[in-house]
Amino acid sequence: MDSSEEFEQQLYDGVNVWDDDDIEKSLSKSKGYECTDAFITDEVFRTRDELLKWVRKVAFDFGFCIVILRSDTSTGQRGRKTFVLLGCERGGQYRRYKKDLQVTESGTRKCGCPFRLRGYPVKSGEGWILKLICGSHNHELANTLVGHPYAGRFTCSEKSMLMDMTDGSVKPRNILLTMKEHNEKNMSTIKQVYNARYMYKKSVRGDRTEMQQLMMLLERDMYVHWSRFEEGTNVVQDLFWTHPDSVKLLNAFNIVLMMDSTYKTNRYRMPLFEVVGVTSTGVTFSAAFMLLASERHHNFVWALEKLKGLFLRFDSYPKVVVSDRDIALMNAINVVFPEAANLLCRFLIDKNVKAKCKMIVHPKEAWDQVMESWGAIVDCENIESYEHRVEAFNVVCSPWPIFTEYVISTWLNPHK
Repeated sequence: MDSSEEFEQQLYDGVNVWDDDDIEKSLSKSKGYECTDAFITDEVFRTRDELLKWVRKVAFDFGFCIVILRSDTSTGQRGRKTFVLLGCERGGQYRRYKKDLQVTESGTRKCGCPFRLRGYPVKSGEGWILKLICGSHNHELANTLVGHPYAGRFTCSEKSMLMDMTDGSVKPRNILLTMKEHNEKNMSTIKQVYNARYMYKKSVRGDRTEMQQLMMLLERDMYVHWSRFEEGTNVVQDLFWTHPDSVKLLNAFNIVLMMDSTYKTNRYRMPLFEVVGVTSTGVTFSAAFMLLASERHHNFVWALEKLKGLFLRFDSYPKVVVSDRDIALMNAINVVFPEAANLLCRFLIDKNVKAKCKMIVHPKEAWDQVMESWGAIVDCENIESYEHRVEAFNVVCSPWPIFTEYVISTWLNPHK
């Protein structure tokens, strides 16, 4: 009998293969926490899975997780027995499996915890029994296991629920709330929901990249779309798409369009350029989406030309286009929609001015006064009041000439 077979035989026969001195040394490193009484039971479990389920439930109540350290199933071979050896997840010591070329610091939960349980089938009859080897821990037990990688795992029913809700475009936070409503003992976190959603989408996508998946879905769902590629390659440079219903809304409500870009929303770091329309009842709708290689003049011109092609009549082009102060976009609007009035979005202007104010103006108590003076300029109704309020603004902001110069040169002089 080799050493491994002897070890397993000792486990099955109930021999304590861990040295008492090693256990005492491990317990002496910190205060020991006893769970002995909770795991002493005469119950005979019908299956191995039922035994594991009971042990893990008791462990969760105490604030730690049980893992399988070793197991074996008898196949009729001499010296082999069926058993399962369980322990605290913090048992043992961390071993680096690969030598790093550069020394890196890494954390670990393992602290040599001596907690051990052994389960094995009953010799006479069916069922499994549990035997305690060591019921002490050398570390503090957690108050809660919320967010724990193992305790927060999803069950089969929760995985099915997550996939259905992901297909229904339910937000991750609502998925998590629904799971906790169905299971009060759910210990998952929003990060685990995001990870599970990513793995599910990856399995659906298969070997296709995100861009290939998007192109496939646009074809399958019969979206209106155009794309162009880099010369001599299959790399997408710009992509335009919109839903057929959005085209109908765009032609019905074509007076005002709002345009803006979002950043860092995809792995390709391509700006997502969105065009939004407004109905006669004040409800907004998404008119079109574009992924652009860059925010240059020619990219915006290409995107707006495709948008222009959605209008059914030449006299139905937009009369007003609202955008941020993107010079390339503003120039492209003048080229594609020369008859439309290009207005700047007040919300984005206030956001930029406020960010600059917080960066330059000190102390904090002066922020409200400066922004109130700026708001008075934006809300003025005629030229005379505008001039008076600009003078008042210069007086209020006189201690911060850099901020005053930024507001005047960036916003007031070019766009007043």
